[in-house]
Amino acid sequence: FHAMDTLQRNGYDLAKAMATLVPQGGPVLCRDEMEEWSASEAMLFEEALEKYGKDFNDIRQDFLPWKSLASIVQFYYMWKTTDRYIQQVL
Repeated sequence: FHAMDTLQRNGYDLAKAMATLVPQGGPVLCRDEMEEWSASEAMLFEEALEKYGKDFNDIRQDFLPWKSLASIVQFYYMWKTTDRYIQQVL
């Protein structure tokens, strides 16, 4: 709805409306949590998950204290989409 409202406020001029939606210099690209973690951190996470299940507070406290709780939770949901997770479930 925001995009449609923006288009209407800009007289249905698509280029003008897009210019108000996209920051100057182009769109901001976001890196996902999977890209922010090293292979050794991912292995620690899997080990911690095996030990504690989804108790992210304990995972953080005992295995990954330098990571924020939000980062660990985001990583978990990204990790669930990987082949490694699927192999563990099967």
